[in-house]
Amino acid sequence: MPRRLAALGLLALAACGAPVSETLTTVRHVPSNAVYAGDARMHLFIFDPSEPRSLEDRKAIARRSIALEPNCAWVDAPDDVLEAETRKQGDRYAETMLVAPLRCNRA
Repeated sequence: MPRRLAALGLLALAACGAPVSETLTTVRHVPSNAVYAGDARMHLFIFDPSEPRSLEDRKAIARRSIALEPNCAWVDAPDDVLEAETRKQGDRYAETMLVAPLRCNRA
């Protein structure tokens, strides 16, 4: 019986977390040649092209991804900069890519 209660407790805690689709979402990123704020480089974050996402969603997923990389750090930039840099990739990528600055060490 205690195991069953523990399992129910874990299920209840899991229900309080982020939606499963967001925690499993992956993103790839590649550096560009564009410099931002002197020592940061703009990176292209590439999401699943079949699922358009808002700017806030793309930023949140990208930030979570970068938090797992010990050699890179997110650099805050205004949303209008992120939107303008992303639009440079083409209108059809406006909701499936994100261009944002990072500071990365080459370790």
